[in-house]
Amino acid sequence: MRSRTDLATELCKEFEFVNARGEPQVASCLKALRDFERAGEFELPARVLDINTVWSPRRLADAVPAPEGVPESVDRIQGLEVQLVSPKDDTAMRTWNELICREHPWGAGRLVGRQLRYLIRSEHGYLGAIGFAACALSLAAREKWIGWDADQHHANHHRLLNLSRLLIRPNVRCHNLASRAVGLCVRRLAHDFEDRYGFEPWLLETFVDTERHEGTCFRAANWQRIGRTMGRGRNDRERRSEASIKDIYVYPLVPDFRERMGVDASQGLYLRPIPIEHGLEEDEWIKQEFGTVELGDKRLRDRLMQIVADRSNHPNTSYLEACDGNRAASKGFYAFVDSVRDTVNPEAIIATHRERTIGRMMNEKLVLVVQDTTDLNFSSRPKTEGLGPIGSNQTGAVSLGLRMHSSLAVTTEGMPLGVLKSNADAPPQNEQAIPTDAPIEEKKSFKWIDHFRDCVEISKQLPNTRLLGVMDREADIFELFAEAEPTRKRVGLLVRAMHNRSLEGGELKLFEEMRGIKEATAVEVAIPRQRQKKAKSGKPGNEGKPARTATLSIAFKKVSIRPTRKDLESMGPLSLCAVYAREDNPPEGSKPIQWMLLTTEEVETIGDAVRMIELYGLRWRIEEWHRILKSGCKVQEHQHETADRLKRVIAIDTVLAWRIQLMTLIGRQVPGLPAEVFFDVGELEVLTALAEEQNNGSIAQPLTLGDAIVTMARMGGYLARPSDPPPGAKVLWRGLIRLRGMVDGFRLAMRFGRRS
Repeated sequence: MRSRTDLATELCKEFEFVNARGEPQVASCLKALRDFERAGEFELPARVLDINTVWSPRRLADAVPAPEGVPESVDRIQGLEVQLVSPKDDTAMRTWNELICREHPWGAGRLVGRQLRYLIRSEHGYLGAIGFAACALSLAAREKWIGWDADQHHANHHRLLNLSRLLIRPNVRCHNLASRAVGLCVRRLAHDFEDRYGFEPWLLETFVDTERHEGTCFRAANWQRIGRTMGRGRNDRERRSEASIKDIYVYPLVPDFRERMGVDASQGLYLRPIPIEHGLEEDEWIKQEFGTVELGDKRLRDRLMQIVADRSNHPNTSYLEACDGNRAASKGFYAFVDSVRDTVNPEAIIATHRERTIGRMMNEKLVLVVQDTTDLNFSSRPKTEGLGPIGSNQTGAVSLGLRMHSSLAVTTEGMPLGVLKSNADAPPQNEQAIPTDAPIEEKKSFKWIDHFRDCVEISKQLPNTRLLGVMDREADIFELFAEAEPTRKRVGLLVRAMHNRSLEGGELKLFEEMRGIKEATAVEVAIPRQRQKKAKSGKPGNEGKPARTATLSIAFKKVSIRPTRKDLESMGPLSLCAVYAREDNPPEGSKPIQWMLLTTEEVETIGDAVRMIELYGLRWRIEEWHRILKSGCKVQEHQHETADRLKRVIAIDTVLAWRIQLMTLIGRQVPGLPAEVFFDVGELEVLTALAEEQNNGSIAQPLTLGDAIVTMARMGGYLARPSDPPPGAKVLWRGLIRLRGMVDGFRLAMRFGRRS
């Protein structure tokens, strides 16, 4: 009697069922035959060896010897390499199995489909093991990210590989070893796979159990997180979802994998260049900036989008007023804000906006990432739990609130691209003095480095865009400049100096050295309007000054700064460029401008120095954004019982404030754009009617963005005289609120007019 294997071999030969190397796919054919038999199509010959045994991998007799003398840094490991394990190499296969079975958290488990195994070797011994196997059968987040249809999925899923096992042995403590080992595998994997199976893979995937790991090694190796699993696992045919929910990471082995799969360029939820004006229409922008957030439940996302829609119509009012007293809407709002789900957090709320911001950054050669801190005063909410002291007034009364530190992406023309990161935290009630030589991670100033590291991570997704961190004097931290030293080609720094630092090889300190340069060049620089600030405890007030043009003397020089503390000596000295700008003849009553800037950028000519002054001047964009957040969105007037609830609504307002600021500026920069960029049909009808009334029936058709913004600003108090500057954010949001009320009235009139 013919065996099942003989039958499968004959069928492979008859129907040319072969793999990419021309070899018969007997195993796959046998599986198909068994599936047909279970479906009742036919009966196969009896098994020749009908023995049911439990699968057991080949293992060593004893544990793999522990490595010896492994250094703490991966750069110091001797002879680090990854060894491809051949199925015919019995010793290597047993070693790999022994490591995984004995030391991996998942223990023994079969790899499925086409496989590659690697041992992480060194002169110190075996450090770990890595295994690749067939990709997951279906992942909702992956399919959306790729954008392929069912036919494309069926034709190309074999081009995906899953990094199924990653083991760094528990007794090995070596910084960056996991990311280095993964990187070594990735560089050779395509060649190894094609050599074994006859075709190359195009995309890698893996899963990270966030209850055990943070995925740091994959982010460090330039893998991209694209979503989360549903907790079902490969064999969950009954949809019980008993497996843990994991983050999904991917790594393209070829940049054009979608094109090779036949996926249209418009498909897929992946980062791509986005024009700044794209998707900002009134009926589109909320979906674009919030439509793919992951809050653990689609209903929560829908509720968030409704909250944003209501708040954007009335940004300076309470939500009850914004939703016109709608009971169901207000109940949904408080249910969202009061949610006990960990997934409903500020980072998740602005995650889609962050991705869109990165997409807008892709269109720029250079993007400024401006960092700044502002205090949000909630002292009028004494019953709110979780607030902290943010200062005291002139009487000594302590002010309670949150301290918000943010990163705002801005073009070199000053257009805000979006909010990359924003943290609102309560300072400790009884904050203890931190020793000077304590690790920087324990200090308040670490926030500047933390956000800078975030920029470095973002830069990995922007191969054609450089980032420049722009910061005020509080960021003049030696550790920050040391952090930027290896990244200056991709992510640089431009910081206003606060400390008169010691210089390498010179007797003078930084300020004296720069002030002593006589060959300075005078240039005119536009100084933005400075708003009045009230005095705070330890901080003087500011009377506020109008915008003006200042004549500045500019000097520049390459300097080498030295650390002043012994615990930082290993970091220095650091080579930077200093740019000093001073105003010799300020207007009467004005404080002369003196800027001492330190930058990782190359400043070789006076033009380069002037450019640094101009770029630093764009730091005011984040202060304008703060003002819109506080005065336009009334962020300090929210009333909630806990700081966590406040943080959720603050996250929403950060995006609203960005859009108001962008609307203010884009009308100045590109007034000729169609008004449809920001306004919907109903708003345009009302604005067109108003423009005709304001201009005695003489307006250009169709309405341009610049004309529409001026028309709306006039409703907010803008006079639009020839000598007036462009309308600012304050008159715009006032006009926006009036416009929304008029549009509501217009739509009601149209509805009831049709009924009559």
